[in-house]
Amino acid sequence: MSRTHILIASLWSLGGCVVNEDNLAGTEQAVVSPNGTSPNGTSPNGTSPNGTSPNGTSPNGTSPNGTSPNGIAVNGIELYGARADGVSISIADTGAPLSGADLVGSTWTGVLSNGNTVALRVDDARQGTGTNADVWSYRFSISADGLWRPLCLEHAGNEGFADTVRGTWNLERGVPGGGSYHPDAPQFTVACRGYAIAKCVELGYKPWTGHARELAACVRAMRADYCGDGTPYTVDGTLIDIYDQAGVQIDDQDWVPEAAWTPEGASCVSKKTATRFWQVAHQTPSGYPHALKPENSCGTEFSDGVAIITELPPL
Repeated sequence: MSRTHILIASLWSLGGCVVNEDNLAGTEQAVVSPNGTSPNGTSPNGTSPNGTSPNGTSPNGTSPNGTSPNGIAVNGIELYGARADGVSISIADTGAPLSGADLVGSTWTGVLSNGNTVALRVDDARQGTGTNADVWSYRFSISADGLWRPLCLEHAGNEGFADTVRGTWNLERGVPGGGSYHPDAPQFTVACRGYAIAKCVELGYKPWTGHARELAACVRAMRADYCGDGTPYTVDGTLIDIYDQAGVQIDDQDWVPEAAWTPEGASCVSKKTATRFWQVAHQTPSGYPHALKPENSCGTEFSDGVAIITELPPL
């Protein structure tokens, strides 16, 4: 599989880094490819790991500009739901948590960031193609104020689809562990398509194929979460190249190395001028260059737990 060129719009940061978020506001565009997959495509991403619904309810993170004053974060979905006829149903034993068209009409319970719960309903199903035939995307509605509203929206305002993945993400920013992935959590995540989590799953970083580490590192890299604390350092429309040690995405471009990524954030950057925080965010993480060190060899090889490498086009 060839390496992916990805338009990024992330605004997160690394452990021990501080950023003035007032200067990092941006609008994320969620673009869905016509066949339901985007294994090697170019697409805009953003600050949110998982998108936002029209009523301000976020399925797993912040709203596109990095804030969610009216939103409720859904950290995970219970492992058991009910079909339209009331018969109990559980998640799949293998593969993605939800799989198959027979789930349409089923309802599930989402766990909110404040500890409350919310009802989710599956309204439509779509199977991926090619290498993503094992990924089913669903259109979810969420119950709020007695009404069912779409959980995810596409850029044009149409109801969007979401993928599902086992485990949950820490939704905090600017704190140790912010933005971290917990694959063994007893819930699963509903990830709006076109945003970081679903995009990384569709790139091939699927926990059910043994790539949970790559998924965690990919979400960090997609959002430019250098410090590993959930804070992004990039803006909409920034083009990056991403590849991994496992060979799911390969390096086939002569671009400039940017950073090496682990599930905890960036382990190093190649040099300041070859980073998104310098080129487009114009914000220097407080940990640079002490905790986040520039190294000439950074991004040229995999070492020290590195799972993902990003590159930028030559200036």
